[in-house]
Amino acid sequence: MDWSRAHRTRVQMRYSDTDMMGHINNAAYAQFLEIARMEFLAALLPPDAPKLTLVLARLELNYRREVLLGQVVEVLTLPSRVGGSSWDYAFQILADGVVSSDGGSVQVHLDPLTRRPAPLPGLLRERLTAAMHGAAQQKDVQQQAAHD
Repeated sequence: MDWSRAHRTRVQMRYSDTDMMGHINNAAYAQFLEIARMEFLAALLPPDAPKLTLVLARLELNYRREVLLGQVVEVLTLPSRVGGSSWDYAFQILADGVVSSDGGSVQVHLDPLTRRPAPLPGLLRERLTAAMHGAAQQKDVQQQAAHD
C-alpha cells in the first residue's frame, strides 16, 4: 500500500489511556481507530451529505511495539476494498513516526429502518473508490465531474 497518500489523523492521548505498565492500553487503540474512521469520512464527504448509518463489522489489530504517554500518535487510514454494502480500511498507527500497530476494519452501511445491510450511496462509493485508487486518480474523477 502507498501510505504516502493515506488520510492522517493525529490523536490526543490521555493519561486514562495508559495501563499499569505505563504504556497505552490495548483498548485505547480501538478508540484511536474510531476517531480516524470518522475523520476520514468527514474529509471524504461534503458537510451536507446525507447521514450514514454504519456499523463496524470487523476490527483487526496487530500490535508491533508499545506506545508511551507523551509520544505523538497518528493514524494512517486507506480504503482497501469497496463492496456492495461494505468497505474495508487498512490502517497503521504511528508513534513518533514509527509503526506501532497495523490492521484493518470492515464497515457496513445499513438501512436505518430495517437495520439490514444496504447498498453504499453513490457518492460514498465513488469517493471511496477514488481514494482507494490514489489521489491522482481522485483528482481526475473530480475534474471529470466538474466538466459533466
